[in-house]
Amino acid sequence: MKRCGFIAVLGETNAGKSTLINQLVGQKVSIVSRKVQTTLSKILGIAVCGESQIIFIDTPGFLKRKHIEYLEKVAWDAFRESEKILFVVDVCKGNFDISIGLLQKIHTAKKVSLVMNKVDLIHKPKLLEIAEMFSRVRDFENIFMVSSLTGNGVPQMLEHLAAVIPEGKWLYDSDQITDSSLEKYASEITREHIYHRLHQEIPYKCTVKTANYQEQFDGSIKIVQNIYVKNNAHRIIFLGHKGGKIKAIGEAARKELSLLLKKKTHLLLHVIIENKHHNLEGD
Repeated sequence: MKRCGFIAVLGETNAGKSTLINQLVGQKVSIVSRKVQTTLSKILGIAVCGESQIIFIDTPGFLKRKHIEYLEKVAWDAFRESEKILFVVDVCKGNFDISIGLLQKIHTAKKVSLVMNKVDLIHKPKLLEIAEMFSRVRDFENIFMVSSLTGNGVPQMLEHLAAVIPEGKWLYDSDQITDSSLEKYASEITREHIYHRLHQEIPYKCTVKTANYQEQFDGSIKIVQNIYVKNNAHRIIFLGHKGGKIKAIGEAARKELSLLLKKKTHLLLHVIIENKHHNLEGD
Protein backbone atom coordinates (compact mmCIF):
# COMPACT_ATOMS: atom_id res chain seq x y z
CA MET A 1 0.00 0.00 0.00
CA LYS A 2 1.25 3.48 -0.91
CA ARG A 3 2.37 5.86 1.83
CA CYS A 4 3.14 9.58 1.65
CA GLY A 5 4.00 12.15 4.28
CA PHE A 6 5.81 15.39 5.13
CA ILE A 7 8.75 15.50 7.52
CA ALA A 8 10.44 18.75 8.60
CA VAL A 9 14.14 18.81 9.36
CA LEU A 10 14.93 21.31 12.11
CA GLY A 11 17.87 22.21 14.31
CA GLU A 12 20.61 24.71 14.95
CA THR A 13 22.64 26.17 12.11
CA ASN A 14 25.43 23.96 10.79
CA ALA A 15 24.01 20.86 12.47
CA GLY A 16 24.15 19.03 9.14
CA LYS A 17 20.50 19.28 8.09
CA SER A 18 21.07 19.94 4.40
CA THR A 19 23.72 17.22 4.13
CA LEU A 20 21.31 14.82 5.83
CA ILE A 21 18.52 15.55 3.32
CA ASN A 22 20.95 15.03 0.45
CA GLN A 23 21.87 11.64 1.91
CA LEU A 24 18.23 10.67 2.42
CA VAL A 25 17.27 11.63 -1.12
CA GLY A 26 20.47 10.27 -2.67
CA GLN A 27 21.29 13.38 -4.70
CA LYS A 28 22.21 16.98 -3.97
CA VAL A 29 19.01 18.91 -3.30
CA SER A 30 19.81 21.50 -0.66
CA ILE A 31 22.73 23.89 -0.56
CA VAL A 32 25.59 22.72 1.68
CA SER A 33 28.17 25.21 2.85
CA ARG A 34 30.61 26.00 5.61
CA LYS A 35 28.86 29.34 5.99
CA VAL A 36 26.65 29.28 9.08
CA GLN A 37 23.34 29.83 7.27
CA THR A 38 22.73 28.97 3.65
CA THR A 39 19.23 27.49 3.29
CA LEU A 40 17.09 30.49 2.41
CA SER A 41 13.85 28.82 1.44
CA LYS A 42 11.94 25.60 1.92
CA ILE A 43 13.32 23.04 -0.49
CA LEU A 44 11.55 19.72 -0.60
CA GLY A 45 13.74 16.69 -0.87
CA ILE A 46 11.62 13.76 -2.02
CA ALA A 47 12.77 10.26 -1.13
CA VAL A 48 11.19 7.02 -2.30
CA CYS A 49 11.67 3.95 -0.13
CA GLY A 50 9.66 0.91 -1.19
CA GLU A 51 6.00 1.96 -1.43
CA SER A 52 6.58 5.15 0.57
CA GLN A 53 7.21 8.68 -0.66
CA ILE A 54 8.74 10.90 2.02
CA ILE A 55 8.71 14.66 1.44
CA PHE A 56 11.39 16.37 3.49
CA ILE A 57 11.15 20.08 4.18
CA ASP A 58 14.59 21.57 4.65
CA THR A 59 14.39 24.65 6.85
CA PRO A 60 16.78 27.47 7.66
CA GLY A 61 18.73 26.89 10.83
CA PHE A 62 17.58 29.02 13.71
CA LEU A 63 19.77 32.09 14.18
CA LYS A 64 20.08 34.69 16.91
CA ARG A 65 20.65 37.74 14.72
CA LYS A 66 17.62 39.99 14.35
CA HIS A 67 17.98 40.62 10.60
CA ILE A 68 17.44 36.92 9.93
CA GLU A 69 13.93 36.89 11.44
CA TYR A 70 12.45 35.97 8.05
CA LEU A 71 14.48 32.77 7.93
CA GLU A 72 13.18 31.70 11.33
CA LYS A 73 9.61 32.34 10.17
CA VAL A 74 10.21 30.06 7.17
CA ALA A 75 11.55 27.38 9.48
CA TRP A 76 8.55 27.50 11.80
CA ASP A 77 6.11 27.54 8.84
CA ALA A 78 7.72 24.36 7.52
CA PHE A 79 7.53 22.83 10.96
CA ARG A 80 3.78 23.49 11.19
CA GLU A 81 3.14 21.89 7.78
CA SER A 82 4.83 18.62 8.69
CA GLU A 83 3.40 15.56 10.37
CA LYS A 84 6.73 14.57 11.86
CA ILE A 85 9.94 16.36 12.78
CA LEU A 86 13.56 15.33 12.64
CA PHE A 87 15.48 17.50 15.10
CA VAL A 88 19.16 17.39 14.14
CA VAL A 89 21.90 17.94 16.71
CA ASP A 90 25.64 18.20 16.13
CA VAL A 91 26.95 16.01 18.94
CA CYS A 92 30.40 17.58 18.65
CA LYS A 93 29.13 20.90 19.97
CA GLY A 94 30.13 21.71 23.50
CA ASN A 95 26.99 23.68 24.31
CA PHE A 96 23.44 22.51 23.59
CA ASP A 97 21.53 25.41 25.20
CA ILE A 98 20.14 26.70 21.87
CA SER A 99 18.94 23.23 20.82
CA ILE A 100 17.33 22.68 24.21
CA GLY A 101 15.58 26.03 23.95
CA LEU A 102 14.24 25.20 20.49
CA LEU A 103 12.99 21.80 21.59
CA GLN A 104 11.13 23.41 24.48
CA LYS A 105 9.26 25.62 21.98
CA ILE A 106 7.87 22.61 20.10
CA HIS A 107 4.46 21.53 21.35
CA THR A 108 4.52 18.21 23.14
CA ALA A 109 1.81 16.89 20.76
CA LYS A 110 4.27 17.05 17.84
CA LYS A 111 6.04 13.80 17.02
CA VAL A 112 9.73 14.60 17.19
CA SER A 113 12.67 12.28 16.53
CA LEU A 114 16.13 13.26 17.70
CA VAL A 115 18.85 12.84 15.08
CA MET A 116 22.29 12.80 16.67
CA ASN A 117 24.64 13.75 13.85
CA LYS A 118 28.43 13.32 13.45
CA VAL A 119 28.44 10.34 15.81
CA ASP A 120 31.56 9.00 14.09
CA LEU A 121 33.54 11.86 15.64
CA ILE A 122 32.74 11.19 19.31
CA HIS A 123 33.17 8.29 21.77
CA LYS A 124 30.12 6.13 22.56
CA PRO A 125 29.96 6.89 26.33
CA LYS A 126 29.71 10.60 25.52
CA LEU A 127 26.99 9.88 22.92
CA LEU A 128 24.89 8.05 25.49
CA GLU A 129 25.37 10.91 27.94
CA ILE A 130 24.13 13.42 25.35
CA ALA A 131 21.16 11.21 24.44
CA GLU A 132 20.16 10.94 28.09
CA MET A 133 20.45 14.70 28.53
CA PHE A 134 18.13 15.40 25.57
CA SER A 135 15.69 12.73 26.73
CA ARG A 136 15.21 14.74 29.91
CA VAL A 137 14.11 17.75 27.82
CA ARG A 138 11.19 15.99 26.10
CA ASP A 139 9.96 12.60 24.95
CA PHE A 140 11.17 11.56 21.50
CA GLU A 141 9.46 9.21 19.10
CA ASN A 142 12.89 7.87 18.14
CA ILE A 143 16.56 8.64 18.64
CA PHE A 144 18.73 8.10 15.54
CA MET A 145 22.51 8.14 15.58
CA VAL A 146 23.94 8.99 12.16
CA SER A 147 26.72 10.59 10.20
CA SER A 148 25.16 12.71 7.47
CA LEU A 149 28.57 13.15 5.87
CA THR A 150 29.43 9.45 5.48
CA GLY A 151 25.84 8.17 5.41
CA ASN A 152 26.27 5.82 8.34
CA GLY A 153 22.90 5.07 9.95
CA VAL A 154 20.95 7.01 7.31
CA PRO A 155 19.48 4.03 5.36
CA GLN A 156 18.13 2.51 8.57
CA MET A 157 16.53 5.80 9.53
CA LEU A 158 14.98 6.16 6.05
CA GLU A 159 13.49 2.66 6.23
CA HIS A 160 11.93 3.43 9.59
CA LEU A 161 10.44 6.73 8.39
CA ALA A 162 9.04 5.00 5.31
CA ALA A 163 7.20 2.56 7.53
CA VAL A 164 5.58 5.12 9.84
CA ILE A 165 4.37 7.88 7.50
CA PRO A 166 0.61 7.85 6.74
CA GLU A 167 -1.00 5.77 4.05
CA GLY A 168 -1.92 7.81 1.00
CA LYS A 169 -1.34 8.57 -2.67
CA TRP A 170 2.01 9.94 -3.78
CA LEU A 171 2.05 13.67 -4.45
CA TYR A 172 5.02 13.71 -6.84
CA ASP A 173 6.33 11.61 -9.72
CA SER A 174 8.50 8.69 -8.65
CA ASP A 175 11.66 10.17 -10.22
CA GLN A 176 11.25 13.68 -8.80
CA ILE A 177 13.75 14.63 -6.07
CA THR A 178 12.64 18.21 -5.35
CA ASP A 179 9.74 20.56 -6.01
CA SER A 180 12.16 23.36 -6.90
CA SER A 181 12.25 24.47 -10.51
CA LEU A 182 15.42 23.89 -12.51
CA GLU A 183 15.98 27.65 -12.46
CA LYS A 184 15.83 27.77 -8.68
CA TYR A 185 17.94 24.62 -8.43
CA ALA A 186 20.64 26.19 -10.60
CA SER A 187 20.60 29.34 -8.48
CA GLU A 188 21.12 27.26 -5.34
CA ILE A 189 24.19 25.60 -6.85
CA THR A 190 25.77 28.95 -7.73
CA ARG A 191 24.94 30.37 -4.32
CA GLU A 192 26.66 27.44 -2.66
CA HIS A 193 29.89 28.14 -4.55
CA ILE A 194 29.65 31.83 -3.66
CA TYR A 195 29.55 30.94 0.02
CA HIS A 196 32.34 28.41 -0.28
CA ARG A 197 34.66 31.06 -1.72
CA LEU A 198 33.57 34.21 0.07
CA HIS A 199 32.92 32.80 3.56
CA GLN A 200 31.96 35.70 5.88
CA GLU A 201 32.67 38.48 3.38
CA ILE A 202 29.21 38.68 1.85
CA PRO A 203 26.00 39.05 3.95
CA TYR A 204 23.06 36.72 3.74
CA LYS A 205 21.02 39.25 1.79
CA CYS A 206 23.09 38.43 -1.28
CA THR A 207 20.74 36.62 -3.66
CA VAL A 208 21.13 34.67 -6.88
CA LYS A 209 18.33 34.49 -9.44
CA THR A 210 18.33 32.57 -12.70
CA ALA A 211 17.19 35.05 -15.35
CA ASN A 212 17.31 32.63 -18.28
CA TYR A 213 17.51 28.84 -18.55
CA GLN A 214 17.47 27.60 -22.12
CA GLU A 215 18.34 24.40 -23.93
CA GLN A 216 20.43 25.05 -27.05
CA PHE A 217 20.16 23.35 -30.45
CA ASP A 218 23.22 21.20 -29.68
CA GLY A 219 21.60 19.89 -26.48
CA SER A 220 23.68 22.02 -24.13
CA ILE A 221 22.15 24.33 -21.50
CA LYS A 222 22.70 28.09 -21.34
CA ILE A 223 22.06 29.66 -17.94
CA VAL A 224 22.11 33.38 -17.20
CA GLN A 225 22.10 34.35 -13.54
CA ASN A 226 21.92 37.65 -11.69
CA ILE A 227 23.80 38.05 -8.42
CA TYR A 228 22.36 40.96 -6.44
CA VAL A 229 24.66 42.79 -4.03
CA LYS A 230 24.03 45.68 -1.67
CA ASN A 231 26.74 48.12 -2.68
CA ASN A 232 29.87 48.65 -4.74
CA ALA A 233 32.11 47.35 -1.96
CA HIS A 234 30.36 43.99 -2.18
CA ARG A 235 30.67 43.99 -5.98
CA ILE A 236 34.42 44.52 -5.66
CA ILE A 237 34.63 41.54 -3.30
CA PHE A 238 32.73 39.41 -5.81
CA LEU A 239 34.89 40.40 -8.74
CA GLY A 240 38.23 39.91 -7.02
CA HIS A 241 41.57 40.81 -8.61
CA LYS A 242 41.08 41.18 -12.38
CA GLY A 243 37.72 39.41 -12.08
CA GLY A 244 39.39 36.24 -10.83
CA LYS A 245 36.99 35.49 -7.99
CA ILE A 246 33.74 35.69 -9.97
CA LYS A 247 35.31 33.67 -12.80
CA ALA A 248 36.32 30.96 -10.32
CA ILE A 249 32.80 30.91 -8.84
CA GLY A 250 31.26 30.65 -12.32
CA GLU A 251 33.61 27.87 -13.40
CA ALA A 252 33.00 25.80 -10.26
CA ALA A 253 29.23 26.24 -10.51
CA ARG A 254 29.25 25.45 -14.23
CA LYS A 255 31.15 22.18 -13.70
CA GLU A 256 28.78 21.03 -10.98
CA LEU A 257 25.70 21.97 -12.99
CA SER A 258 27.05 20.03 -15.97
CA LEU A 259 27.45 16.94 -13.79
CA LEU A 260 24.05 17.25 -12.13
CA LEU A 261 22.16 18.06 -15.34
CA LYS A 262 24.20 15.53 -17.33
CA LYS A 263 24.56 18.11 -20.10
CA LYS A 264 27.21 20.59 -21.18
CA THR A 265 26.38 23.85 -19.43
CA HIS A 266 27.26 27.45 -20.27
CA LEU A 267 26.95 29.85 -17.34
CA LEU A 268 26.88 33.64 -17.54
CA LEU A 269 26.93 35.58 -14.26
CA HIS A 270 25.84 39.21 -13.80
CA VAL A 271 26.81 41.03 -10.60
CA ILE A 272 24.13 43.68 -10.20
CA ILE A 273 24.01 46.74 -7.96
CA GLU A 274 21.56 49.66 -8.11
CA ASN A 275 20.40 48.95 -11.66
CA LYS A 276 23.97 48.56 -12.92
CA HIS A 277 25.60 45.29 -13.90
CA HIS A 278 28.95 43.79 -14.63
CA ASN A 279 29.09 40.69 -16.86
CA LEU A 280 31.61 37.91 -16.71
CA GLU A 281 31.41 34.55 -18.46
CA GLY A 282 31.54 31.42 -16.32
CA ASP A 283 32.10 28.96 -19.12
